[in-house]
Amino acid sequence: MEQSDTPIGAAYDYSPPADTASVKSTKKRGSAARVSRVIKKKGELLTEPEKKANHIASEQKRRMNIRVGYDQLIQIVPTLTPSQRSEALILQKTVEYIKYLIMEREILEGQMKEANR
Repeated sequence: MEQSDTPIGAAYDYSPPADTASVKSTKKRGSAARVSRVIKKKGELLTEPEKKANHIASEQKRRMNIRVGYDQLIQIVPTLTPSQRSEALILQKTVEYIKYLIMEREILEGQMKEANR
């Protein structure tokens, strides 16, 4: 392989992201904060409105978890910015970055093997 003067990954910033575990979505949509799950004692059946409330709360929690995941990807992938909210773009750039990291790893492993000879 030829070596170039440009460092591997010059287009990427490898500084670790801020604490990704603390990423939280600050957006609130609709009545997400007001809906809570209904919990009854064992053996008691839920009424239809209670089932609906549980379903709505579960769906809102699922959506929030997805948003948090996308926010974490935005922080981790160097070519993404917080203003880029397209899920398709976030996934595309994430795949590109992962492929880049795999390629870089293979290059570094090859360099290590050559150095150990």
